[in-house]
Amino acid sequence: MIDLVKKSMLAGIGVAVVTKDKVLESLDELVVKGKLTKDEASAMSDKIVEEGRNETEKAKVEASKLFCDMLNRANVVTKDQYDALAARVTELEGRLHKEFPNGD
Repeated sequence: MIDLVKKSMLAGIGVAVVTKDKVLESLDELVVKGKLTKDEASAMSDKIVEEGRNETEKAKVEASKLFCDMLNRANVVTKDQYDALAARVTELEGRLHKEFPNGD
């Protein structure tokens, strides 16, 4: 299941790279044809890249939520949950040893 998620994310990254290359190629063609200046093409490119970053970040957040939901449904304990439980056990053991010292 994790391999499927990894492969899907890598495929998405590959599509993003190809799309970016095509966008830059199209902008360069518009500059050559005189329909855009280099500054306009650069500004458009920057805007497209920024929007791509925003969309990638949104996708990461959604993928993380989906992954956490799958882990919860599978009753898998996360590291944070394990660490919190371990800290709680350590604290409770400390209380127990204070109340009932056994001399060890």
